[in-house]
This record gives sequence, structure tokens and C-alpha cells, in this order.
Amino acid sequence: MMWVTLGILHADAPIKIGLIGDSTVAQQSGWGPAFAKCFADGVEVHNHAVNGATLDSLSKRLDKLLALKPDYVLIQFGHNDQKRYDTQAYSAKLKSYIERVQAAEVTPIVLSSVVRRTFDEDGQIVQGIAKTPKFTFNASLTEYAKAAGTTAKRMEVNFIDLHHISMEHHNRIGPEESHTYDFKEGDSTHFNAKGGKAIAALIVPELVAIVPELKAHLR
Repeated sequence: MMWVTLGILHADAPIKIGLIGDSTVAQQSGWGPAFAKCFADGVEVHNHAVNGATLDSLSKRLDKLLALKPDYVLIQFGHNDQKRYDTQAYSAKLKSYIERVQAAEVTPIVLSSVVRRTFDEDGQIVQGIAKTPKFTFNASLTEYAKAAGTTAKRMEVNFIDLHHISMEHHNRIGPEESHTYDFKEGDSTHFNAKGGKAIAALIVPELVAIVPELKAHLR
């Protein structure tokens, strides 16, 4: 989904991109560090994502990010929000973030959550209830991804459906290769360096399609 961007990039000023979200974006175990490495000098990436974060828990951190006066803020939540409230509440909280970013005269870009890498017997990503020898859980973030897209559309802001494109990616490469992305053995949510790089490689072309001026700043 593409809408007209709000900002104008100036060649003599650094471009600032803010990231805010959960552990799948964060420095330790997310795609944020690899994303930052995709850009050459002249682009500053400020990663304010935090492990275990929800839209509620990072509200004050959003203010700190906006105080840096970024040109763009990429917003990706859902993994932890899903455990605490329904999609209606999630949409309302996401709407509030978007409004605050816009009020700061910054361009928001909403991302749906990167997929959880839980596979079924056919080697495809599970989109519902998953069962392991130890427990049963809801592996799917699909409804929250749809809610993110709907909210972005209603507010006429840019949207990257990372949930969909990451699901396609993992279905294509299969479980064995997918789990070489694991932050540690058995962790099918977070990313090691290889995994972060692969997810960043999915995001950057989508971002450049939204903000074509960024293409000249890629490494």
C-alpha cells in the first residue's frame, strides 16, 4: 500500500529513520541492526525497539524518538500485544501512535509483524493454533497483521505488509533453512545476524518503493 510521503529530503541534511517496536526489531535479536547497515553515510537509523515491548509499554519511548526529529518512523508491533489485548484495542493504540507521529510532522510507516517461524507437517508456516510436544499456542499473527493494514489504510499512511512477505519468504525456503535464522536453538521468533539480514532485505525494497529518495542512500 502506498500513499504520498509528507517529508522532503534535503541533500545537505542527514536523513533520520526511526524504528520502534518489539524484540523482532530490536538491537539484540531483531532486524533493526541489519536494516541500519543497508544505508550509507548520510542516513541515521535510530532504533528504539525493546524486547518484550507493546504499544502501551513504549509510549514514552516514542516521545524520545520523536524528540530526535526523524524524517520517518517505522512502527512494528504485534508479537506481545497479541498476548495482552484484542485486535480492536491494538488498532486503537496503533492509531494513537500514528497520530502522535503525524503531530510531530514526521512521516509514519506501519509494518505488520514479521511472521513467527512455526511450520506444519507440510513445511508451511502455521497460521493458527500450533501444537508442540510440550504445549499448544496461537502461532498466528495474521489477524493483527490485517488490523495493522486496515488501520494504516483508514488513516491514509504507508504500510508494509511484513507479515505477508516474510511468510512467503519462509514458505519458499522451508523449515530447515528458516531455522538457520534462529537467534538461538529452538527460538523461531527472534533472529541471529543471518536472519536479521534476510528480513532487512525484504523490508528495504518495500521502503524504497514508498520513499524513492532513499534508493540513492543504499550501500
